[in-house]
Amino acid sequence: MGCCSPEYRKVVNEKEEKVNEKGRESLPPYVKILSVVITAGAVAIAVIL
Repeated sequence: MGCCSPEYRKVVNEKEEKVNEKGRESLPPYVKILSVVITAGAVAIAVIL
């Protein structure tokens, strides 16, 4: 499909929406790491006490 096709813009917009949806679903890596560290700390404290 070339850039002059009337459906080109529609296809590009659909792909852009899919990419944006994927970005919203996942958490940033630093948030995941922070949650693991907090959870591990809580478990460690529970075991010690």
